[in-house]
Amino acid sequence: MLNKKLTHGTRDYYVKHIKEMDLSHPQRLQLSPWREKRGLSMNAQQHLFYAQIAKYHGDRTALDVKNECKDKFGLPILHNSSHSCESIEYLTMNLDYYSGSHERRMKLIQCLSVTSLFNTAESKEYCDNMIFYYNDLGIPIKYKD
Repeated sequence: MLNKKLTHGTRDYYVKHIKEMDLSHPQRLQLSPWREKRGLSMNAQQHLFYAQIAKYHGDRTALDVKNECKDKFGLPILHNSSHSCESIEYLTMNLDYYSGSHERRMKLIQCLSVTSLFNTAESKEYCDNMIFYYNDLGIPIKYKD
């Protein structure tokens, strides 16, 4: 999948590239508003949440929490994403991900890139979902000031 930034400066390059493509087999062209990838601060925020949740539970590591969150919040975001991650869909379907046991899913999710595929808005949605979910369970997490 080609995921490139289209601007006035790059438009002619992409038009030329499209004109030169072999279209004997139809191709999908999908345009969506450009969003920068998530920032390092959001990545740090996610890891802070994982550590806080693990500490609260006492019997889980931050990695355990990360895997649970990738499964519970991250995959649904990717499946509903405008930049649709076909590789994730392919892997989850072909590995029979959703019909497996919780333990099996946690082992598999650890090997899948999920949060690193998010753009800024998706990363915020992921963190917001974590906050709502865990606060409802009585685990007080919030954005770091």
